[in-house]
Amino acid sequence: MDAKEVVCFCKKVTYGDLQKAIENGAKTFDSVQEVTKVSTGCKKCTDKAKALVSELLAK
Repeated sequence: MDAKEVVCFCKKVTYGDLQKAIENGAKTFDSVQEVTKVSTGCKKCTDKAKALVSELLAK
């Protein structure tokens, strides 16, 4: 996935933002959410965001 691809349109969070949060020490979806604010708007992206974070944490 391209780092510039938007995951959360409400908060304008990109895949790269998720990667950066994990690189900077986030170890759970909740901690990534706290840093990036992903899935804190309409929440339509929650399932996709959780899947992407799980995938990134598994690397």
